[in-house]
Amino acid sequence: MKLSATLFLAAVTTLAFATSAGAVDGTIEINQAKVMAAGGFPYKISTMGSYRLTGNLTVSSTTADAIDVNSNHVTIDLNGFSISGPGSSSANGINGPSAGALTVENGTITGFAGNFGVVTGNNSIVRNMQVNANGYGIQTGNQSVISGNTVNNAALGGGIICNGSGCVISGNTADGNSVSGIYCSGTGCQISDNTTDSNGNSGMQCIGCVVSGNTVNSNGFGISCPGSGCLITGNTIDNNGSNAIFANDSTTGYGGNVLNANSMGISGGTSLGAKNTNLCSGTAC
Repeated sequence: MKLSATLFLAAVTTLAFATSAGAVDGTIEINQAKVMAAGGFPYKISTMGSYRLTGNLTVSSTTADAIDVNSNHVTIDLNGFSISGPGSSSANGINGPSAGALTVENGTITGFAGNFGVVTGNNSIVRNMQVNANGYGIQTGNQSVISGNTVNNAALGGGIICNGSGCVISGNTADGNSVSGIYCSGTGCQISDNTTDSNGNSGMQCIGCVVSGNTVNSNGFGISCPGSGCLITGNTIDNNGSNAIFANDSTTGYGGNVLNANSMGISGGTSLGAKNTNLCSGTAC
């Protein structure tokens, strides 16, 4: 009887250790050793839940994503660690284009020079990430929140991309990307309190959106609304290579912006009036 009890206790202890190695408080842990033991990259997430890095991930293959997400309602906490690609790559860092309500947060993704650092589906959150030196930076779907990220030096395209409508994009820095710093393809995006600098095309571009309180410096264009119905207020727009503000038609309103040393001023749109005028190189405009 004592021997059976001893064996039972040992079995329970072993099971508890195995469980703790894989999950803490219901969170699944991911690290390089675990990925390689499971067959290598990509690490595939097919079950909703919380996942957390416990070490850096390094992908040497030029064709394998680091993490593929095939389920809705997944949270990936990088926990201060990094996901690094080989530099030249046709793969993605975190790839979940159909994964709704995907949260990616708190880490660094770099070195996926031929594709995206992060791709999510609709209703997602990407926050507190450094996504640098990839082909493209962050792309989300409709109604997503992109906040507090640094997205620099995307070699092929935009830094921050809402591939849909109704995104909230705030408190980010997007510098040195080859196309736009921040881009929203659909209507109803709110773009506020971001900084964009030295992007190849526009600092910010959207349709039917609100663009407020941003700092937009040394891009191709400053702020561009190629569709209709944008509201552009309270931004600082300096040293851009073409228009500080470009609006497709009179349905876009602008006011309260400070513009300085841009190659061209405001094109299109409608001023909101004397109580909320812009300042162009020291002159009300």
